[in-house]
Amino acid sequence: MDEPEQSLVTDEHRAMIGVKSEPKRHVLRASDVAQVRSVLQDTDPRFAEGTGLAGPYALAILEPRPTVDLPPGAIPRVLPMGVLTQTEWTVHRPFRVGEELWATHEVMDLRERLGGRFGRSILVQVRTEFRDSAGELVAETSHTVTQYDPKGRGTDA
Repeated sequence: MDEPEQSLVTDEHRAMIGVKSEPKRHVLRASDVAQVRSVLQDTDPRFAEGTGLAGPYALAILEPRPTVDLPPGAIPRVLPMGVLTQTEWTVHRPFRVGEELWATHEVMDLRERLGGRFGRSILVQVRTEFRDSAGELVAETSHTVTQYDPKGRGTDA
């Protein structure tokens, strides 16, 4: 009879769920907003230069790349490689050019998956909240990062 495989997710990893990072300050600069607007060829007059509003795509300027930009130790590293497999944006109100926003990150969920292309994988869901200087929630993003071992088997990382 085969022994059941032991989980790679430890209590230390699980303890990271729900722990918010320190807030990090971001400012939506007009030049950055204009550049993204140009790249996307956005012609929506609500977000035209001079309106003071930035389109929801301004999140692309602010949000971290969850596999490389999050503060060290912000997400558990269970397996050696990671790839972003899902992103969801929720915008609660328009962004203002020049507005100061504060971002916090937290692990929302951590799941282990058996099977698939690389054998075992770990799914880490991370949420980033963006709040204005009054503390109002302006936007949030949710990312799922799939961690895997390129050798196709789990490791005790």
